[in-house]
Amino acid sequence: MTVDQRARHRTARLSAAPAAIPQARRLLTEALADWGVSPGTDLAYDLRLIVSELAANSVRNADRLSPVFTLTMVLGDGHIGVGVHDADPRPPARPGDGLGVVHEVITEAHGITEVQSTEDGGKTMWVVLPLDGRGGC
Repeated sequence: MTVDQRARHRTARLSAAPAAIPQARRLLTEALADWGVSPGTDLAYDLRLIVSELAANSVRNADRLSPVFTLTMVLGDGHIGVGVHDADPRPPARPGDGLGVVHEVITEAHGITEVQSTEDGGKTMWVVLPLDGRGGC
């Protein structure tokens, strides 16, 4: 694992193995604490759930094409963004897994989500939530 810990932007390359899922949650929790987001807030809970599910999706579905995935966490003006990148070009699997719950959480929190194709032929799934939880992005 390598971690870039700039103040408002953090990235970590993690092995696409099940053990990376709690590791991704821990890295997010540390970033949130550094940014002044209490672990007991709805925002922190929502982001931990989202990161868990995005990481699990990458581990479960992209492991053959992508032995690592990259977790990116960004503190913006009024929002926090998280992205998970892997080398699998296929869109994230949604039916029958936790990504359906992720979309419900994003909608309820007035967040946004986007899947971006990347130059390496893979994809990054981004989720952005407002810091106030209801103000929109």
